[in-house]
Amino acid sequence: MLKRLGKKHRGFTIIELVLVAFLSSFIILGSFAAFTVGNEQAQLSQTKMTLESSARDALYKMAQEIRQSAPSRITIAAGGASILFAVPDPANLITATYGVNWAGCHMIRYALGGVNNRQLIRTDVSANQSSVIANDITALQFAMGVSQIRVISITLSTQRTLISGRPVPDTPLQLTAQVEVRNT
Repeated sequence: MLKRLGKKHRGFTIIELVLVAFLSSFIILGSFAAFTVGNEQAQLSQTKMTLESSARDALYKMAQEIRQSAPSRITIAAGGASILFAVPDPANLITATYGVNWAGCHMIRYALGGVNNRQLIRTDVSANQSSVIANDITALQFAMGVSQIRVISITLSTQRTLISGRPVPDTPLQLTAQVEVRNT
């Protein structure tokens, strides 16, 4: 019927089982920690790339539009926090004498506003329409060149705070563009 097993055929002791369970859980927790750190670093890199790309797109859009104005039709607010400028009406750009038609121009304003004052807002004052150009903007600065009044300098800073409270990047990313105004 039942045979007794000899010493060579015995099972595991409780101590051996506990030791194996402890070592296995240690290996699993170590693997999980490595995965978590890797995942967090990937998220940080992705967030930083998204912020930089969004800021570059915003600079490009502003530069394209400011370029269409004229130095005499640009007003930079005290402190440089916003800019108001005229652009020719796209439906009627030139006069009969091939000059810029400023008669139906649109007045455009760029400034910070929106949620937590961290959105770059473009407002077509003439049409009373506003749109968000970029999010997570911490600072915006406009300046007109002293020796070259045709050159406008735009500087913006961007930073996002994750749910964990960690800012990305650690210090705001600052981008600058210089725009030469084409019209007179």
